[in-house]
Amino acid sequence: MSAPRSPLGSGLYFLDVLACLLFAIVLALVGARFGSEQTVELELPELAAEEGLGAALAEREIAIRESPEGLELWLDGEAVSLEDLRARLAAAPPPSIVVRSEASALSEVVGLAHEAGVAQIELAYEAKKGGG
Repeated sequence: MSAPRSPLGSGLYFLDVLACLLFAIVLALVGARFGSEQTVELELPELAAEEGLGAALAEREIAIRESPEGLELWLDGEAVSLEDLRARLAAAPPPSIVVRSEASALSEVVGLAHEAGVAQIELAYEAKKGGG
C-alpha cells in the first residue's frame, strides 16, 4: 500500500493553480476595453471651382523642332518666334511648363523660362532604342 500523501503537497498545487487563475484574470482586465465607440457624421465641404484655380495648375507646353528652314517653336500648339515666346512668358509666367525638344536649343528655351520667372520646368523626351 502506498503511504498517505501530505496535505502540504496538495496545498502547494492549489496555490499554483490559484496564481495562474489570478494572472489570467489580471491579463483579461488589462486587455479589456470598457468604453464604447462613438461615431460622428461629418459633412465635408465641396471644393468650389473658382475662376483661375484650374488655370494656375495647368501646365504650358513648349515644343522645339529643327526643320530645314531653321528652329520651330510651338507654344500650346501655336507656332511662335523666340522673341514672341519670351514676351508671352514674361507677360504671364505660368507656374510650370513642359518643354518637348527633338534637337538642341533646349538650353536657350530653359534659360528664357528661368529669366521670365517660371518656377518649375519639366523636360519630356522620347528615347528610341536600337536603330529606330
